Amino acid sequence: MIFLNLLLIHMLNAAAEKTALDGYCDAASETCNNEITPNEDHKLIFYDVNPPEGFNLRRDVYMRFAIMLAEAQKRGKTDWRLVLTPWNKLYHWKNNDKPVPWRSFFDVESLKSYAPVLELSEVVDESAKPIDIDTLYVLQNFDNPFENGVFEEKWQLVPKEECDKNYDNISAKEVICVRFQGKISKLWELINLHPNDKKVMFMHGEIPLHDNYGTKAYWDCRKSMKFNKTLVKKAKKFIKEKLGCDEEKCNNYIAIHWRRLDFATSRPNDVPSIDGTVKQIKDAFEKMPGIKKIFISTDASASEVKILKSKLKEAGFKVYVYDPSASDLEKYNDGGIAIIDQIICSHAAHFIGTHESTFTFRIQEEREILGFDSSTTFNRLCPDVGACDPPSIWKIIN
Repeated sequence: MIFLNLLLIHMLNAAAEKTALDGYCDAASETCNNEITPNEDHKLIFYDVNPPEGFNLRRDVYMRFAIMLAEAQKRGKTDWRLVLTPWNKLYHWKNNDKPVPWRSFFDVESLKSYAPVLELSEVVDESAKPIDIDTLYVLQNFDNPFENGVFEEKWQLVPKEECDKNYDNISAKEVICVRFQGKISKLWELINLHPNDKKVMFMHGEIPLHDNYGTKAYWDCRKSMKFNKTLVKKAKKFIKEKLGCDEEKCNNYIAIHWRRLDFATSRPNDVPSIDGTVKQIKDAFEKMPGIKKIFISTDASASEVKILKSKLKEAGFKVYVYDPSASDLEKYNDGGIAIIDQIICSHAAHFIGTHESTFTFRIQEEREILGFDSSTTFNRLCPDVGACDPPSIWKIIN
């Protein structure tokens, strides 16, 4: 799989990682030195995610593993560390091809305050030899997860010839292929098959489920996923200068996540047309007559954005989008630009998202952390015709 090539002798082009980090460590306000460091006694868990999965689903997969490690620590299992393998080019990323370290997007010190995590650069330096994984577990789904009408937590070892073969770029002493369904904590049963292992890896890390989605542990982990300070500063500058708000909870603009690129074709019954979008935005503004500013985050084509903005301006609204400069794209890349969009949406007086979009889910979570009323957060764009089920409401637990 392309997401992580652990065999590169120079650790995924260490020079590229250093370049990606330039400008992200501010000695006056934060440190690049990490309190959690590896040693020879530590055991390491690596994981990979199915390449087509996007950035925001991958964030959720990280949480599953982080909670698994944090909960194990509470039970005295303190020798394991989770390795934050770099981000490679994803489906929505058009402008960067180099691997990007986690601290380009997130405050890694905050991540470490919740779970024992390490950047790959803390495990492998520029002169290190390739990492040899002791056991590589290649996970795959059961053919029928609801056999006999019941979803049963289970795993089953299968012959290698029945397994996903996309692991040729990983050096492992042993490869074990496993059909798996159930909670992520059940992975410890697999790890315990080889108690002397010090480096294990799971392919298809998206297959194991949360132990308890929406619990206090979930929200504690989610709150630790603070964004990189430079990205936060950039977003708040836009909010202040363009939208005229200098507060954590703004009251003078609404935000829309208008998912188009793939949803317009793959989910036509879940998303509205351009005219349908305009109508729903107008309806939302009628409930907030004192607000005229709207921020739009979208992956729509330039032509669609132009039409939408024109129709909204004709209706009397002031429309804003974050249009990154060439230097912004070079400095923050596509992932950072998307985070800036999410931050701007998170601080709006009212938010309307796209049904079943993980980009929308992450904004809703940010708004819960900020303390917005649920009625201003859990809203969705509806199709022009047909049913429109309201979004699920996942309230924060502190």
